[in-house]
Amino acid sequence: MHGIINRNVLSRSFSSVRPLEAQQKPEYLALEHLNSKTPTTSSVINQILLNQNLSVNDSKLEELLKVKGVEIDLPICTPENKKLLDRLTGKSKYRGFSGVYIFIHKKTGDKYVGSSNLLRRRMDYYFKGEFPLAGKFLPLLHQEGLEAFKLIIFKLDMNKFSNQDALILEQYYLLNKVFKLNSLRVVNAGSSKGDAVYVYDLKCNTLYYHAKSKIELKRVLKIHTETSKKYVDSKLPYLNKFLLLSYPIPTALISNISRRISKYNAKRKTRYVHIRN
Repeated sequence: MHGIINRNVLSRSFSSVRPLEAQQKPEYLALEHLNSKTPTTSSVINQILLNQNLSVNDSKLEELLKVKGVEIDLPICTPENKKLLDRLTGKSKYRGFSGVYIFIHKKTGDKYVGSSNLLRRRMDYYFKGEFPLAGKFLPLLHQEGLEAFKLIIFKLDMNKFSNQDALILEQYYLLNKVFKLNSLRVVNAGSSKGDAVYVYDLKCNTLYYHAKSKIELKRVLKIHTETSKKYVDSKLPYLNKFLLLSYPIPTALISNISRRISKYNAKRKTRYVHIRN
């Protein structure tokens, strides 16, 4: 009976996908594992991340799980905490450390996990409060403030681990039900690319396209590199319809890429003709 209940839950979550196709979807596999209550192993992680060319062996996963998290008081307001933040994340948003972070809601104990190859940039993103109110975690953070949360940071030794190892560790935690503030249960491997560009709607609820580089953005969406430099992370709406970011929004849903590209290019062409006339 327990197995039947799990299959029903999963089929409702992916009601728009045919059963055989759903079983190959990473999100489906992740939810299936969550409902199975079986231990998360390297094999489980590798199966979920197969299409992202990410993998881990038993020994590396064991080493990652030995990394100790450091709790830091929020908000960051004392000299001691500022120094601790520097040691854990780096002093610059352009150079620093990779790792995993966990926000814990003090009142409920609900958790949110994420990772970044530039932890300082990611922390500044949360601390400044200039984020879209999408998903479960960000609206709660906006409403109750940093003081409503505990923060634990797992800094990875750059001599021992790679940026991709942070994604592996994040994926391990995502396969635990206690992380109730995460909307998605599969990492986005594109976040490790330093020159990646993510194309979102204005509220960052939907990811329309992920380019691994500005060159790819130009090749596929015909957005010149100088234009992308102007709009990426600028908060300026491109064509009054899109935001270009250098980092992923974990809570965003992924749209039908091919259909959106066609509409995207059509809007760009219309705007170009209007300017010339």
